[in-house]
Amino acid sequence: MNSTIKPVIVTVVFMGDSVTFGQHVDPSVRWSGLIEDRLTRRYLPTAINLRFLNSGVSGETTRQGLERFPCDVQNHYPEVLALQFGFNDCNCWVTDRGLPRVSEAAYRENLIEMIARARCFEVPQIILSTHYPTMREKLLPCGESLEVRRRRYDQIVREVAKSEAVTLCDIETAFPRVTDPELSQLLLPYPDQLHLSPEGHRRYADQILPFVTLAIEGVVRNGGGML
Repeated sequence: MNSTIKPVIVTVVFMGDSVTFGQHVDPSVRWSGLIEDRLTRRYLPTAINLRFLNSGVSGETTRQGLERFPCDVQNHYPEVLALQFGFNDCNCWVTDRGLPRVSEAAYRENLIEMIARARCFEVPQIILSTHYPTMREKLLPCGESLEVRRRRYDQIVREVAKSEAVTLCDIETAFPRVTDPELSQLLLPYPDQLHLSPEGHRRYADQILPFVTLAIEGVVRNGGGML
């Protein structure tokens, strides 16, 4: 990277649910924190200054994410936005008699609206992520497991990324088909079996780091960033 480039500030917002927040693990080992540390070190000898904001909220769906989008994304005018939602959207609670927290159709439209709002606020780089596999195979009240539903909602993420022409980070490819003992090392133990362990956060960070790096470099190359 050319160290003579004029000083710029690039704001990166990670927007999502507990996967983005990093539930149940120390902030120092969360994937978003690992990304911040690695990229801050990478750009130390340059005039690129990075500002990272973790806007993950545990338990949230895309519906709730849209409600706080103006405060947690639009108000910061980021140059890079990484979007991750889905585990809560596809879940089915007993209290809802088997209905998903957010239907597939609404999930798709909520993602599209987030992208549209980001573009209205001139966010030049948008990254949309799928999800890693879990060990949640128990049948939900809807008659399907969370894993079955997760895969279907992830396909919606892929379709939205293509239709809206944003960058797709297919996190699932970083967690290839493995045995349960291998997968269990990447997830928190029972009764959780969904959220990432410290090792899982490292795997997640390894997968998304190139996408965030390319997004930052794209902003700088195109003359973006706040002076």
